[in-house]
Amino acid sequence: MKMLTVFAVIFAAVGLRSFSLVSATDERRYDLKLHEFTQIMRTGLDSELAKIIHDSPRNANAIAIYPYDDTRSMHVKRSNVRRRRMSIHDDTITDDNSQPVSSIAEQVWEDITQHSWNKAKSIQRYGHGGLSTTNNLKDAHPCPFLVCTRGHHLGRNSVKDTLAMFDIDEDDDQYVIVSSSSDEICFILSTTAHTAQHVVMDNNVEGSQHLVVMPLADISKIHVETMDDVTSQGWTVPFHEEQRRVRNDESTKNQTETMNDWERILVVDFAPGLGGMKEEAQLLEVVNKMMGDVQDMGEVGWLTSMQKDEAEQFLVNEPIHHVPALSDMFSLTSSILPVLSTMREDDNARIQFWHVSFRNGLESEHACSEMFTTLFVKPRSDYFGFDIVFNPQDGPPATHYESSASNPACLVSLIAALSVHPYVLSVEANFPIYHGWNIAQKLDSAS
Repeated sequence: MKMLTVFAVIFAAVGLRSFSLVSATDERRYDLKLHEFTQIMRTGLDSELAKIIHDSPRNANAIAIYPYDDTRSMHVKRSNVRRRRMSIHDDTITDDNSQPVSSIAEQVWEDITQHSWNKAKSIQRYGHGGLSTTNNLKDAHPCPFLVCTRGHHLGRNSVKDTLAMFDIDEDDDQYVIVSSSSDEICFILSTTAHTAQHVVMDNNVEGSQHLVVMPLADISKIHVETMDDVTSQGWTVPFHEEQRRVRNDESTKNQTETMNDWERILVVDFAPGLGGMKEEAQLLEVVNKMMGDVQDMGEVGWLTSMQKDEAEQFLVNEPIHHVPALSDMFSLTSSILPVLSTMREDDNARIQFWHVSFRNGLESEHACSEMFTTLFVKPRSDYFGFDIVFNPQDGPPATHYESSASNPACLVSLIAALSVHPYVLSVEANFPIYHGWNIAQKLDSAS
């Protein structure tokens, strides 16, 4: 097999960065403003913006390094998220530099939407290989787009006519309606950036109707509260040595043993048009390809983070030559976005949380290898999605904490990697129903 030096991989990995240095193009004139998007969809974007703006939690990067020190309660965050959401859109609230919070949020949103367009234009799957970067817009891979038709007295024909612009039939399962009213209908479909550009530019003419077409941002694919769940002590996948860290009193011991019996699950929905396979084998083939993409992006991220003298020790397989690094693919860790890059330089705790999670997770030397070895995939009904199951009682137990699913950094970076994948519509942490809330609450209060 032909081998390449790590420098060739590093050079290829910056392809996404160099492609991203384009100015905002005409299609972005019709992107949604932040307040418009949050009125249509409530996603993980809401809480992430709140944490970024308020530089909270202050110990965010410690979560990925010292997970046992995380004593936050997972039972009060709903009210916190609502309160923060209100402050994001309140122009009377300012940050330490007297800049309106809503203005900062809009600037971050501008970075995220620009990054989403850059990814949509530059990510391809060449033949049967993995994801890679391209500078040819026509080669870009389809990905989920949010499409909204606005106007007066919209009806059923408005959906049909808008879908026809993308060569999608109204009776197909290639779109998902997310909101509908008399003056706005929004849905998500999969298309290419090339098609999206032509549709939005050719159909936004002066008149009573207005069309919005924009790529679905990675952070908006993550369900609200999912990140809080997977970094909380109650959700963490138990590690076999964790028992030594728990108090020896009998009640807590019994609670912990019960907690070990239930599974931790990530629920992943396919992008419209991809699901509905006929057989389980087809779904597993797609999932295996996705997991390969995730691991490749993590490996490239690890290689590109090395110093020159470290990199000289490695040779790299040719298939990952043009694979982008995970940290370049994910919006909140991309190095070329002006606002978010400045926030990282200013040690914004939430931005640092993501960087540290990647560095201790998929972009580390251990590459979360035991997490991938011990997880298993369960297809969901009609094959429109799948569950990633982390069960400490199923299969061989993990022997190394750092590379296992018990390390929150591995789960955080896995969720981020899934959110950037063009096959994915959404990612959600499914908190176990049986005994879950009761046990988690007792463990939080006992810590």
